[in-house]
Amino acid sequence: MDKIKAIFFDMGNTLLHFHYGQSDYEKDIHGLMHLTKYLNRFNTNIKLDQVKQGFYEVWMETIKDRQTTFVEYPIENFLNKFLQEYEVVLTLDQCIEAINLFYTEYRNQLYFEPSIYDTLKHLKDKGYKTGIISNTCYYDEVMKECFKKAAIYDLIDDFTFSYSLRIGKPKEQIFKVALNNMKITPNEAVMVGDSLEKDIKPASDLGMKTIWLNNKTSNINSDIKPNIEISSLAELTKYI
Repeated sequence: MDKIKAIFFDMGNTLLHFHYGQSDYEKDIHGLMHLTKYLNRFNTNIKLDQVKQGFYEVWMETIKDRQTTFVEYPIENFLNKFLQEYEVVLTLDQCIEAINLFYTEYRNQLYFEPSIYDTLKHLKDKGYKTGIISNTCYYDEVMKECFKKAAIYDLIDDFTFSYSLRIGKPKEQIFKVALNNMKITPNEAVMVGDSLEKDIKPASDLGMKTIWLNNKTSNINSDIKPNIEISSLAELTKYI
């Protein structure tokens, strides 16, 4: 890993795992309860079923195409459109607070490798900068709270999320933004991720070194070849 200055990580299914514990449906229902309680501060007539049908289901249906367009949608547009009926308009900060509450159970039931702190600390102690390049349909602020929950927030130098950029992986632009934020060139960076198509290929095409976390969620028969393959993040200390 000569000349490498920064190690970038994917978030979901790489550093942090969001689909542990209860089902996503159960977590969403709990989240809607938190969200409804928050919205009741502004209008007590707002009911959970109305929030579910008028906001959540509309939002979820609309963002289905993000898996193919790699474009993110402003959550506040959906939330405030729903709230028009109740003569409520939330500020951006209030929308972030509301969605952070909605995401409570995902954050509480977060899974990550027990050695994740030590692994990242190893990289920092060796002088590498660390960054995140990740797709997410939620506010950046909401996702950063998950890193705090995992006690690794202070070990990350920079976060590059698709939500605030409105464009995500595998589009090369998100990688270019992350590299620019670090003020480094592609050949000075490593990308670590679980997706061959969204993490490894675009990073490799740009000239970054790549490390594939083979956690069985990606197509192992792909023609895409990473520089290194690992089965756990703890293995990084053998290569970096």
